[in-house]
Amino acid sequence: MARPFTTVRSHLSPEMCRFSNCELALKTLSNATRAHAYGRPISRRPTPHVRVGYAHGLSGGLHEHYKPYMDKQFHAAADAWWLQYAREMMKRMGTFFDQEAAEDFSNRSGDQGAGRMDPNAAKTAAEASDAELWDFLCDPNSMIAPRRGEYLPDVRLQELEDDGLAGEVIFPQMAPFGAGLMQYRHSITPEHSLAGNRAYNHWLADLCKQNPGRHAGVAVINVDDIEVSVREVREAHAMGLFGGVLLPTSTGPHPYYHDYQHYAPLWAACEELNMPIHTHSGWSPDYGDLPSATPMYISEVDMWAQRPFKALLWSGVFERHPNIKLVFTETGCGWILEMLRVLDFKIDNPIFAHFTKELSLTPREYFQRNCYIGASFLPRHEVGSRHAIGIDKLMWGSDYPHMEGTWPNTLNKLRETFHDVPEAEIRSMLGETAIDVFGFDRAQMEAAAARIGLDISSIRQAPEAA
Repeated sequence: MARPFTTVRSHLSPEMCRFSNCELALKTLSNATRAHAYGRPISRRPTPHVRVGYAHGLSGGLHEHYKPYMDKQFHAAADAWWLQYAREMMKRMGTFFDQEAAEDFSNRSGDQGAGRMDPNAAKTAAEASDAELWDFLCDPNSMIAPRRGEYLPDVRLQELEDDGLAGEVIFPQMAPFGAGLMQYRHSITPEHSLAGNRAYNHWLADLCKQNPGRHAGVAVINVDDIEVSVREVREAHAMGLFGGVLLPTSTGPHPYYHDYQHYAPLWAACEELNMPIHTHSGWSPDYGDLPSATPMYISEVDMWAQRPFKALLWSGVFERHPNIKLVFTETGCGWILEMLRVLDFKIDNPIFAHFTKELSLTPREYFQRNCYIGASFLPRHEVGSRHAIGIDKLMWGSDYPHMEGTWPNTLNKLRETFHDVPEAEIRSMLGETAIDVFGFDRAQMEAAAARIGLDISSIRQAPEAA
């Protein structure tokens, strides 16, 4: 079916932007390339000496840090939720991580007073009494506690700069009542859910204000009441959380995202305010305590964050809101080409004609116009697909501070992936696209990058032997 061809709007090129607790990581700055709807590059003015500096990361505090942002009536319920969360995480951590791998990460990342991962100790903690587990939860040095860099602005900025990052986008790590990544994973009231969202958003806004312009915070919302959701988006924007909005992967008991009329006010607000919509890997159904639960989670966790694209496509969101931005974070990118191939095939099938008559573009064209990939720790085997996907669609991320990410060994990881990739393409994926998508201040990013960033020549070297 013939459809008009439109080129993608050029994105600002972020020389350095870095994600903290979200999943967009380092990106190198330059006015590099932009691709049209099928990934063919469009030339851009050259940028001065470029350095790495945009990243995706996660951030979260201790449970006590959120209470000043939460009405006292919710404190007791929040404490109960944190206890439930701690027991669940200790049980999961006891089967998730290999002991040797956890020790290696601890040795590489150093002891920052928290963030240690010990599978054996986790198993013990999961079986402890409530009182013992609560003491464990309150201990800032326990493995359940976030690293200090996740909630102390000065430590966070130093760790990012030591890793060569100038800016970052911040996603939620630990938040009250499962706000963000675990929204609708637990049975909680809409009131508690909203209280958790608001506490996290206000806490994050204050954290970001400590280093203005360096952190693009991503707000969390629920979808219990769309009018309230819209209000929260507007408030987040007013607070300076310019990283956008994290769309709950699960909608719980509420309609899924293909119900356009239900969610229309939310899409309109995000488009109006230029707040990118994120889906993020992390949520999944509860697979239970079976030995197969962990591999089931690991093998399916990305899938749940990929689904919203189809919902927004078939419900006409991209058609009605041409300037809306959808970012897939920490989902990899190997799945994209096959998904688009299948969808393009289906849309040309006469069986689909009734459902596509309102759509003026193909699925691939909507993806190229509206979508981006927060490709955290983009692996070597996926970088070969960059032209087919669109170089201007990919934003490399470090996944700070997770053990499966690149921090604190980012330079060598960048070399492993990009050592033989052309300079302009590296600049685009390491920062150019991020400035445009999130609205980082170019001058500020370039200044920070010139001071602390990694230059392209250092990235285009052979990686160190393992």
